[in-house]
Amino acid sequence: MLVTENLMQFIWKLRLFRANGLNSTDGEPLAVVHVGQYNTDSGPDFLMSHIRYKGDDWFGHVEMHIQSSDWDRHGHQEDVAYNNVILHVVWKNDKVSFRNDGTSIPTLVLSEYVEKHLLERYSAMMNTKSSIPCEFQLGSIDLFKKSMWLSTLAIERLEMKVQQMLVILKQFNTDWEKTLWVWICRCMGLKVNADTFQELGEKLPWSILQKYRSNLFKIEALFFGISRLLIQGQESEYMERLVGEFEYQKHIHGIETIYGVWKRMRMRPYNFPERRITQLALLFSKNELGVAKILAVDDLEAARKLFKIESPGDYLGGYLSFGTKTKVKTSLRLGKETIDTLVINVIIVFLFSYGKYFSIQSYMDKALDLLEQLPAEKNVVVRQFAQYDWPVQSALQSQGILQLKRFYCDRKRCLHCSIGTEILKRN
Repeated sequence: MLVTENLMQFIWKLRLFRANGLNSTDGEPLAVVHVGQYNTDSGPDFLMSHIRYKGDDWFGHVEMHIQSSDWDRHGHQEDVAYNNVILHVVWKNDKVSFRNDGTSIPTLVLSEYVEKHLLERYSAMMNTKSSIPCEFQLGSIDLFKKSMWLSTLAIERLEMKVQQMLVILKQFNTDWEKTLWVWICRCMGLKVNADTFQELGEKLPWSILQKYRSNLFKIEALFFGISRLLIQGQESEYMERLVGEFEYQKHIHGIETIYGVWKRMRMRPYNFPERRITQLALLFSKNELGVAKILAVDDLEAARKLFKIESPGDYLGGYLSFGTKTKVKTSLRLGKETIDTLVINVIIVFLFSYGKYFSIQSYMDKALDLLEQLPAEKNVVVRQFAQYDWPVQSALQSQGILQLKRFYCDRKRCLHCSIGTEILKRN
């Protein structure tokens, strides 16, 4: 099988090798007292290690390579930063290694002390065609361990979204209200149109929108005009009025339109950009989604209420998109699942971001409480894991599953996964 340095580091860090009876390549007895601290920066792989060699205690660093000749290939023999290396751990020994000062380094061939079953399991996970590398062993993992790992992953997922939001916050000079609305726009775009919706949010003239907040017609004209979705020459009188209003606003305020392209391929008509933008305009004019009101949310129903809209809209209530009429008038209200998704991606992410930025633990705790109160999302990934007795009662758990699938299973990062580690550690 193809062994990587990552696998070697994993084996070393967790001491998944036969620790008794170790010998260096020169035949000397060797004992690993402390494997050291894994180094995520440049330099040796493990720092502050402790070995016993030739009857003496050695303290220093450990470097790992597939072949011992990689030491020279990487230029370590000329780098003084590697003079404190006390042990060279390799999979295959093909050359003696020397430090910059000319002294040789004790070498351990790790492959001679690793159990075959560990390598076979790792190989099976790396070579499987299954979308979940450890699929056939998932059922044997303790439910408590699964639950704890999902909680960790849900927070990891939140942290990633926090970083995205903080980038927007910096872009708008720590204006939390503007940042919030750019983020709301992004979340309304779902995966397919998220970037284009974010660009729309960034281009919306904040001071002008605030001025017209109570005038839905002007708000719609700005939202649709900036999005480049207004079509001149339509039979609808309302459409022509929107076009005229936007042209006027564009002229007096020098408003820019977006560059992004709207996508509709394989999209449900009720998720078309026109309908989502109408819903955005309704939410904005409702004036419920502000920083103060989100921070004041104290339970799940209060969070859901922020996304409830009643107005049918003056145009899109009867159209799927501009120029595409429906047979019956349709509601522009957001569905329950859509609202819950927005609570996850807007309310919870904002609370966590705000709490983290200002070091206010109560907001971060509130975000996690809401995530636990929400029911698990319904999608193909969650259903797939549910087959193997994974806990999927809350959105905290379903968010953890989504993080696990996308950033661990899909990338085969089994060595960084708590479940993968558990499987590989077994005797």
